[in-house]
Amino acid sequence: MSEKSLVESHEIAPFGPSKPKGRGRPARVFSLTSQGRDFFENQYQALAQDAVTYLATTFGDNAVKAFALSRANEMLAKYSETLNEAKNVEEKVEVLSNFLTKDGFAATADKGSGPTHTIQLCQHNCPIAHVAEQHPEFCEAELDAFSELLGVNVTRLSTIANGGNICTSLVSTLPKTAVSSASQHKEKK
Repeated sequence: MSEKSLVESHEIAPFGPSKPKGRGRPARVFSLTSQGRDFFENQYQALAQDAVTYLATTFGDNAVKAFALSRANEMLAKYSETLNEAKNVEEKVEVLSNFLTKDGFAATADKGSGPTHTIQLCQHNCPIAHVAEQHPEFCEAELDAFSELLGVNVTRLSTIANGGNICTSLVSTLPKTAVSSASQHKEKK
């Protein structure tokens, strides 16, 4: 396998806001291709895929959904105590990003600039990407867990499982009630 097929180069990062470059040649940003992720992963991915497929064919899609929810609940239990100690959403997202990185997701958080009231949470690796390609319940359960852990609305913009370079979520820094109230106000007009 050639190294070129493992990594791809971009002039603009496939994540986060574009930042002005300094002098010199244009900066390059590199990311793994799907072949690159396959190369660095091992056969545990295939075993996990087979196990979830067996679960789906033997016990049905509800069993897969229950398993995905079980994994999300484990995440909630594992992270919630520390996240509850954080002072604000920004700090919670940073703590969550660190936890996800320790769990193999290579996560980053970027507040960006301007009054967007959002933080971009990016996962540059997905240890279960091949399973999630066939069973999106895992991505959905993870997203719900993020929203519950952070106490705000979280919107998924892209996933590795759906062909993206990274999993990107937009985290609102406004409380859920503020967002809901604003939505209801627009609907009344």
